[in-house]
Amino acid sequence: MSLPEQEDFPVRLVGESMWPTYPEGTVLTFRPIGGDSVGPGDVVLVHHPLKPDVLIVKRILRVEPNKTLFLTGDQPDPLASEDSHNFGAVSRDAVIARCIEE
Repeated sequence: MSLPEQEDFPVRLVGESMWPTYPEGTVLTFRPIGGDSVGPGDVVLVHHPLKPDVLIVKRILRVEPNKTLFLTGDQPDPLASEDSHNFGAVSRDAVIARCIEE
């Protein structure tokens, strides 16, 4: 997937991992940004750490002591969201963009 260099761009959510905040089909606007510019509470678009061709939208729960990011879905059912509980914290380099429309 080719992404714009500096322009904001839309992403349509597939799946229920960000429900109830964002139901499936919600379109969010993202702004390309480096991983050093994000923190807890931010909704980010990142490369899935185990599936490099897959992009995922998650919320940053916390920044780990080693500066990696612990990501979670907003879904209250822990089995309904594949996130850092499954694949661990991710590198800041995995961040593509931050949601600017919440």
